[in-house]
Amino acid sequence: MKVQFLYIGTPSPIFETELELIKKHEKAGDLVKVMQCSGNLPNCHWNLKHVESQCGICKSRFKNGWDSLNFGENVELKQFEIKQQIDVDILLDFDSVEDVKNFKHDDENVGLGVLSSLVSIYRDHRFDTKKYRSDIARTVSTSVQVYDTLKQEINMFSPDVVYFFNGRIATHSPAKLLCKKLGINFLSYEVSVKKNYYSLLSNKVVHDDLSAGEIEQLHSNWTTENGLKAESVLKKTRAGKTLVTFTQDQNKGALPKGIDVSKRNIAIYNGTIDEYVGTENSQNKIYRPDETAGICRILESFESDNSFFFYLRVHPHMKVVARNTSQLVDIRELSLRFSNIHVIWPEEDIDSYALMDACEKIITFGSSIGIEATYWGKPSILADHARYERLNYAYLPSSHDEVITLLKEDIKPMPVEGALKSIFLMTHESGVELELFKEKKINNRSIMVALNGKEIRASVLPRLRHLLYVFPSRLRRIIMQPTLIFKKFKKM
Repeated sequence: MKVQFLYIGTPSPIFETELELIKKHEKAGDLVKVMQCSGNLPNCHWNLKHVESQCGICKSRFKNGWDSLNFGENVELKQFEIKQQIDVDILLDFDSVEDVKNFKHDDENVGLGVLSSLVSIYRDHRFDTKKYRSDIARTVSTSVQVYDTLKQEINMFSPDVVYFFNGRIATHSPAKLLCKKLGINFLSYEVSVKKNYYSLLSNKVVHDDLSAGEIEQLHSNWTTENGLKAESVLKKTRAGKTLVTFTQDQNKGALPKGIDVSKRNIAIYNGTIDEYVGTENSQNKIYRPDETAGICRILESFESDNSFFFYLRVHPHMKVVARNTSQLVDIRELSLRFSNIHVIWPEEDIDSYALMDACEKIITFGSSIGIEATYWGKPSILADHARYERLNYAYLPSSHDEVITLLKEDIKPMPVEGALKSIFLMTHESGVELELFKEKKINNRSIMVALNGKEIRASVLPRLRHLLYVFPSRLRRIIMQPTLIFKKFKKM
C-alpha cells in the first residue's frame, strides 16, 4: 500500500501522533512518503509571521523526532520547494473576510482554510483585511503552494490513502480538497478527549456532521451502560471535574442581581464565532450574517412584550479575547440598544447552570450546554445547526417565526435519551491508543514522551536562538504589566 503524509510544524501531541502513524505503516511494509515543511513555506498556522528562530525550533524538533524512530528505506522524506510568494497587493483585493472566504484556486475553495486559520489566530470573525493584508498574503501563498505541491506529488505517487491533521486550517485544508477532488481516500487525525488517544476519521474530518450510518449504528449498539457513562460525564461537567470545563471560575449558585422570577426568563448561551466560522456549512441556518444578528432579531420580536426577559451568557472562553473583537462589540451594542436583555460577560462569575435552572427555556447556537440543558430538565432550542442535532436533543426551528413560537408556547424538554447519546459520542467516540508516546507530567508540566521516557525537543542552539529573539518582547511585556512579576513570584 502507498501512504502519503503531510507534516507542517504541528505541536504536541499531534507531532507524536504523526510519527507513530508513520512508524505503523513502515512496520506494515507500506511505501510511505512524507511531505515536510522545513521553513520553505511563507508561513504556517503556528508561525504566522514566519519568524526564522521559531522555524529553527520546529525543524530541529522534527529532525530529532524523526531520527529517534530510525525509519527505514520504505519511508521517503521530501520537503516543499522554495517558491515566490503571491503578491496579494497586485493579484488580489480582499475588502472583507467574505472575499477571503470565497477565494478559489484551481476551482477549489482554498480561501475557507485561509479564513479559518486567520480567524483562529486573531480571535475575530470580522478582522480588518486591510490591516492584516501582509498576513493574508503569506497565508494565501502558503495554502496555494501546499495545494499545488500536493497535487503534483499525489499525481506522481498515486497514494492509496493520504493522512493529514484536522483538515480545517490553511496549511492542511488543501489536502482535504485535493483528496475529494481526485477521489483519493484520506484519514484525518485529531487530539482525542481521552488521554493518550487520538481520533482517526476515514474520509471525513472532525467538524463534519454525523452521518445517517453513524446514527443508526449508535442506536443499534446503545446500552444502559453507555447511558450511565454519559450521565457520569454530565454530572462531572456540572461539578467542574472534567478535563475541559469553562465554569471552574464561576461562583456556584450565583445569579444576576435583581432577577425577576415573575417574568418569563429566557437564557441565551452564545458560541464563540471564531471557533467555527471557518468550517464548511458554518453559516447559521436561520440568521444572517451570524448568531448575534439572530439574538438581535429575537430581542426585537419581544421588545414590546414586558412578560419576557432575556439573559445572554457570553461564552466564558471569550474572557481572553480583546473587548474590541467584533463579536463582543456587537454584543455591547445589543446591551445598549435593548432594555429586555441582561448581558453576562465572559469574566463574570455568574453560574451558567444556576442561570439555566432559573430560566424557563434556553436558546443555543450549537453550544454543548444546549445538550446539557435537556438532561437537566430544561426545554432547549437550537437556533442553528450542530453536529449532534439529528439525535434530537433540542427543538430544531427552521425559521425565525418558529423560534418565536417555541419561546411563547409551553413546551416540555426533549427526551433525555438524545442528550445522553450526544454526550456519549462526544466523550467516548472510538479512538486509537498511542503506543510509542505517552503523556506524562514532569516538573508539573504535561508533555509527550517516548517509551524511553524522553521528550522530543529541539536542540539547544535553536532553542537559545529563539530565546534571544523573544526575550526583548517578553521583557517589554513585564515592564508594561508589572503584575506579571507578582504572578510569577506566586507560582514559585
